[in-house]
Amino acid sequence: MSEPQRPFAGAAAGALAPVAGKVEDVKQEALAGTLRIDVDAAKVILKQLAALRVRAAELVTECGALDTPLRFGDNWVGHIMSERLRMVAVDQNGGVTPVLATFNQVLDDLESTVRFAAGEYEATDAQVAADLKRAAGQFGVAVEEVR
Repeated sequence: MSEPQRPFAGAAAGALAPVAGKVEDVKQEALAGTLRIDVDAAKVILKQLAALRVRAAELVTECGALDTPLRFGDNWVGHIMSERLRMVAVDQNGGVTPVLATFNQVLDDLESTVRFAAGEYEATDAQVAADLKRAAGQFGVAVEEVR
């Protein structure tokens, strides 16, 4: 199994790193041409991924409100508790916010893998080439296909 491109800190490493590694493995299979996904199934998966990406992005945006000091009293115990809880929320080395942002990146990678396995990129490329030929033909310019 491949290692994920981005390491996850703390407790999130146990859950997200294997997922990122599996997504990378599946991506390699798609790139090698050994994984194909039915176009209709891919559309269902992509719709679900889009909903997940929207929610993950909302959570990342909402996490900004977590970066505020808590008021547990004006003593050293209250200050320590406040800072520790804030760090759990926003620390770059394992807080909720960076983990959610990385999760969003894993979803992006999975989406591109599904698109590739379904042949969607090839179909899109073919459509763009046909559109370019048609547009260039209106100006009397011939476009050669490059393979």
